[in-house]
This record gives sequence, C-alpha cells and structure tokens, in this order.
Amino acid sequence: MQLVCLMAGSSSRLLPLTETRHKACLNLGDRTMLAHQLDIFTQSGISKTTFVLGHGAVELASALFDGLKHSLFTLIHNPHFSTCNLDWSAWLGLSSVSGPVVYYEGDLLVPPSLLKELHTHPADICIALDSACDHDSRDTLVLGSENKVERLLFVEHGIANSSPEDQALGEFICSVKFSDQARRFVVDALASQPFKGPMQLYRIFEKAFSCFSTAFVDARGRPWYEVDNHQDLDRASILAKEILAS
Repeated sequence: MQLVCLMAGSSSRLLPLTETRHKACLNLGDRTMLAHQLDIFTQSGISKTTFVLGHGAVELASALFDGLKHSLFTLIHNPHFSTCNLDWSAWLGLSSVSGPVVYYEGDLLVPPSLLKELHTHPADICIALDSACDHDSRDTLVLGSENKVERLLFVEHGIANSSPEDQALGEFICSVKFSDQARRFVVDALASQPFKGPMQLYRIFEKAFSCFSTAFVDARGRPWYEVDNHQDLDRASILAKEILAS
C-alpha cells in the first residue's frame, strides 16, 4: 500500500519554532516528529510514500533522504503553499499516484496498528476515527451509522450544525484509505476547485461517501495525537513512544 502525506503548511500556531522549519522537523523528546512518523509508516506496512513539501522544504527533504535511504518514496514540491489552500496540496499528492492510497495529514502521530487496519480494509473508503474522544475537544466529527460513514461535521470552524438525528461515530483522525476508483473521484473533484479560500477537500470526501462503499477503523483505547500548537507539541513528546508501540 502507498501513502500520500501532506507536509507543506507553515504551522503558524507553532511560531516562532516554525518560522523557517516545518513542524515535522521539531523534536518530540530526543527524536523529530518525522522520525516517529517514518517508523509508524514502516511498522504499518506502507511500501511507498509520497510527500508534498512546501514550508521548510529543504530541511525536510534532507531529513527524508536520510531517513528513507532504503525505501521507495517520492517528493513533490508545492511552491504555492502560502497562497493556495490544502486542496492544492491534496490534488498534487493524490493525482501523482495510481491505485489505492492512504491520505495522511502530516501533523499526525497514529498507532501503526491503526494505520495497518486502515490500509488493509476492503471498503472503497475507510476513515480513521476515535469514538472515545471527548466531545468538547473534537475538531471534526464523523457522522453515520454502524455500517456506513455519511458526513463530516466541522466543529472546530463552526461551519456546520448537527441535528438531533445525527449519529456521531467519533472524532475524525485525518487519515483516509481510498480505492483507486475513489481516489480518482476525489482527484477529479479537486481539479475543479479554485484552490483559494476555505478548503473543500472534506466536502469532496462527503460526496465520495455517497458513491462508494465506506467503513471506519476506531482508535478507541489507543493513543494518537495531532500536533497544532505548543501545548500539543509538549503532549505529543510524552506520548510519542507509546503511540509507536501501539
């Protein structure tokens, strides 16, 4: 299985640490976030990885060449990371590969066991989520039934409202497995976007949910972390080794 990892953003919430560096090059304890991520990919059985780089690309590319000397990987440079939204990085990455793929946002640390479950699931689209995550701290909820993923509810940005009949399956962990057909659907939909303003990627995911078989894997009981700010960086430093061992 191959994975597309988006690592182009400037991570402004981690300034001044990210003034010139990508946050994946920041240390979590005695190792960089990137080093932990590469171990996670290897342990989960990912055989090929494509990285979309932008901010801090030179240092990050150097670290990837050092860390993946004996692995199959591709680097894509996104020079427009500061003027285009996430949709552009997603299009660059997902359109550059063929076949099934795991979409993975580069500020994540997830257990190798969860990532393996994700990329080996037979559904056309399989989403990672955490059903045990505290409702008050959730950014994006996955809505649906026990057998099907239907919607994403954007709690963090306040751009969607829930209704009493909505069934929240859990917090969206920003990693999704797509079959080749589902990947091409997302790529084609992204191609029509302006790549400006609010990103439309998750809306496109929702459209794909109605066209393909969907499922989810649950991180419940296993540690994972998304690093957005200084507090997250401190917490992830404590959890990194535990996540890698899960």
